[in-house]
Amino acid sequence: MLFGAWWFLLVLASSAPGEASSTKSPISDPILSLRGKGVASDRLNEISSGLKHNDGCFCSLACDTLASIFGDDSVNIVGQESYEESRSKFWSQQQSQDAKPQCFVHPMDAEDVSVIILLSRATQCPFAVKGGGHTPFKGGSNSDGGITIDFGRMKHVILSDNRKSVAIGPGNTWVDVYTTLEKFNLTMAGGRTATVGVGGLTLGGGISFFSGLYGMTCDNIISYELVLGSGEILTVDSKMNGDLFWALRGSGGNFGIVTQFVAQTFEQGPIWGGTLVWEMHSSKGPLIDAVISYAEKGSNEDPKGALIQSFAYAQMYQMWISATMVHHSDPQSPGRHPEVFDDFLSIENAFHDTTRSTSHSNHTIEIDAVNPVGLRQSYWVFTTYVDKQLAVDILDIFEEEVNPIRNFTGMVPALVYQIITVPQLRAMMRNGGNTLGIGGGKRPLFLAQLTVMWMLESDDETVLTTMSNILSRSQELARARGLHHPFLYMNYASQFQDVIASYGTENKARLLEVSKKYDPESVFQNLNVGYFKLRGPPDQW
Repeated sequence: MLFGAWWFLLVLASSAPGEASSTKSPISDPILSLRGKGVASDRLNEISSGLKHNDGCFCSLACDTLASIFGDDSVNIVGQESYEESRSKFWSQQQSQDAKPQCFVHPMDAEDVSVIILLSRATQCPFAVKGGGHTPFKGGSNSDGGITIDFGRMKHVILSDNRKSVAIGPGNTWVDVYTTLEKFNLTMAGGRTATVGVGGLTLGGGISFFSGLYGMTCDNIISYELVLGSGEILTVDSKMNGDLFWALRGSGGNFGIVTQFVAQTFEQGPIWGGTLVWEMHSSKGPLIDAVISYAEKGSNEDPKGALIQSFAYAQMYQMWISATMVHHSDPQSPGRHPEVFDDFLSIENAFHDTTRSTSHSNHTIEIDAVNPVGLRQSYWVFTTYVDKQLAVDILDIFEEEVNPIRNFTGMVPALVYQIITVPQLRAMMRNGGNTLGIGGGKRPLFLAQLTVMWMLESDDETVLTTMSNILSRSQELARARGLHHPFLYMNYASQFQDVIASYGTENKARLLEVSKKYDPESVFQNLNVGYFKLRGPPDQW
């Protein structure tokens, strides 16, 4: 294998005589950088940093070279049993079955990631980055034909000596973090679903049970360890590389690969919460009233609460249901609940109620149970100002559009309303603010998510068309009533939505300037292509 890869390197080098490395500075030349690290220098002498991708043959070379550097145990190539095992560890079918990388590579630290990026550049083989693997759409965290960097071996969770911060490896899921912190009666403002990865959620913003108190997850990051496209490893915080620190707070993986997050912790014991379920048509009126009251009044008076209101078709019961997830950071004695949720708990005829006081991690495990692995998945998102009639009418649109396809195999469609509360908007201004463009707002926002899971690839076009129709009709209605808001939450967006543009013209321009400074060769725009880019969405509808 070593001889074969060396022969291909010679062939590649000879095929690009006009791209001599002497035309670039050492920091921009991946071959010189690899040689400087003492990596396989005898195999890299003749290769140019300007090679162009050519029908995937350079990705085969890249993966063979990675295997020679890190060993077969750390690089899984097509045809190996370990490759299929790595490929199976994604949430959605689109990622685990539709995407087929040339190889998976399992780094141990930032230096390994630096080598991978440099080799990707040298061969022009694209790459994707997997933490928890919870992105719904193809290519989001699993490269189709390129290199997938799998962080499954970078799962450290290290509490600081003063217990005020925690260093987290990018391979962790949120349940990994919470179960570690709970041993010390601590937690952090992280994700609400157990098996979602730390990296993707945090870089996209991150909503937590504690957002009314602490803002988004990204607002609680103290520092990042980041590998740039040049292979350089930086510490990024508010004092060192402050412009990049701001840019990393909500704009995804557009500037480098984060190999460690250091987050703020706080004392927390059990929290109260759970899920209540009703038949939808009898409950939707009082529930929407309760949501509006919570948005406009309750959440301002008590920022310790969190709400997820879903309306869904439950195929197994052949009925429409309302599911309300309520959480509060103060534990309650049995049979009691926080006053801020009186309007919800007073609605009669709930046929399912799991509310109780238990650990943070247990609540995330409960939510994880309604997000099964192995189905086809799609998310779409839009934002409006809070308005009762608009919420009612959007739900009507959703039901009307979904009814013709509701019995597709494995079909579970849901419309999810969440409130970005005024206390949450205020808390987003902590530590210099984030990139989302909504921090400090004076009015609560409706964050409306369309989520759908189904079984058969043959139903893709119909399902996605239905979701697109719901989105366009709902946004048109909101615009007509002067209630539309441009913000798109990255972690709920479809691959067809331009998230970065929704942050506002000024913030997008600022992000482009940061990219130009830290990624002048646009490595993370051109080689890491599967997720939301500064220039637009990863796919076109």
